[in-house]
Amino acid sequence: MATQRNNMSGWLNGWVVFGLCLTISTSTFAADRPNVLLILADDVGRELLGCYGGRSYSTPNIDALAKSGTRFETCYATPMCSPSRVELLTGRYSFRNYTEWAHLNPSLTTIAHVMRDSGYATGFAGKWQLGGWTRVGSSKPLIVRSGFEEYLSYDADRMLTDSRNRKGNRFWGGTVDQDGAASKLKAYGPDVYSDYLVEFMRRHRDEPFFAFYAMTTMHRPFHPTPDHADAPDPGEALPSAWLGARGKPENFASIMAYSDSMVGKLLDELKALDIEDNTLVIFASDNGTDNKVEAKTIRSRFQGVTVTGGKYFPTEMGVSVPLIVRWPGQVQAGAVTDALVDFTDLFPTICTAAKVAIPPDGGIDGLSMLPVLAGKRRHHKRIIYTWGNFDQDSAKYKEPVKYRRDLLDVVRDSRWKLYSDGRLFDLTTDYFEKSPIRFDSKDDAEARKRLASFRDDLRSSGKRLW
Repeated sequence: MATQRNNMSGWLNGWVVFGLCLTISTSTFAADRPNVLLILADDVGRELLGCYGGRSYSTPNIDALAKSGTRFETCYATPMCSPSRVELLTGRYSFRNYTEWAHLNPSLTTIAHVMRDSGYATGFAGKWQLGGWTRVGSSKPLIVRSGFEEYLSYDADRMLTDSRNRKGNRFWGGTVDQDGAASKLKAYGPDVYSDYLVEFMRRHRDEPFFAFYAMTTMHRPFHPTPDHADAPDPGEALPSAWLGARGKPENFASIMAYSDSMVGKLLDELKALDIEDNTLVIFASDNGTDNKVEAKTIRSRFQGVTVTGGKYFPTEMGVSVPLIVRWPGQVQAGAVTDALVDFTDLFPTICTAAKVAIPPDGGIDGLSMLPVLAGKRRHHKRIIYTWGNFDQDSAKYKEPVKYRRDLLDVVRDSRWKLYSDGRLFDLTTDYFEKSPIRFDSKDDAEARKRLASFRDDLRSSGKRLW
């Protein structure tokens, strides 16, 4: 592992920096390469967070992170977890490389590969969901082949067979894979995953690290957290209901509060290790809030409106996810930006901040956000893209290539949003997409033509269009 991290000659000799990044002088960056802590929430829509105008849940740690960093009003993911994770890890729109549910092509270059081969210690904890459920076929699990040297996950590709259907075991009484060794959870799963990452940061405090915490809370089933009166004793045998796929919606608010506390745990550890000022922290979510099974009764107050979750569908509530970035002295504190960004931008942003080369043949769709984060630019991309329209009860999200014609391409700019089925919305007057424009004005027609042209060019070309 140490040999891999010290082998820096390959990509560093061919350092590629996107044109926009050239506007930032080297004095903008810290003298040493920063650590990177990437926190990816699971099924956390913006309406759940106080800093985004949510009023139903307690999120003091995430809100404090927003006050000390920059918060993005519009960041596009996809409406489902696996394709969003593929975009994040590869920096490419997942219509280019996502062909099967819960699968990351092992031949793809990930941000973890780039960081590892440039001298960073790389660690992962939590929800992987990119290795398939039966695909082993290698002496190394896909997490390791994807660039993470150290890991702890409940859904790695060496899991026991019941991991597929007993979704509750990500929380209580389940099986986890830690660096190739399987064991039973002896505590609340999310605590185990976050504690593992705390220990990872402690071990590597004296060298640059890339730590990826993929949270498991907020995804169904909604089982009680350890601070709840109904929480089970992890030392006791659990009834089958605790390992099943259905929980109780009344646990939702307390799970959100517990999720926030785990974010606080990691941020507090950075401060305790005295590495807070030299750590780039990124908080995001993979898609909007769930709305199926027990989640279908969840209602949240958001910017003065009562809303339901938007997961599975490419509405703003499904794909416009939270994104908060903090890096003391390098990223504006307390800033809110309306720059249009998406998950493909995280890869080049991390690389540029870490002074790590971006693979020249990687086909990256993203752009570094550092000019926006540093206050050098207001705008980023003119248009952002997503795709989806996943019915949880169908095979669409499991076989996206086969069901390609049933899925929607979606593009938007700062005002207009166009679906590939022809629906056009003016988001400045209809943010929740209640009434598609039926009779185009001159402005409507121009926007429709421009967005459709962009979408068609993007889908037909492998080139980066910005």
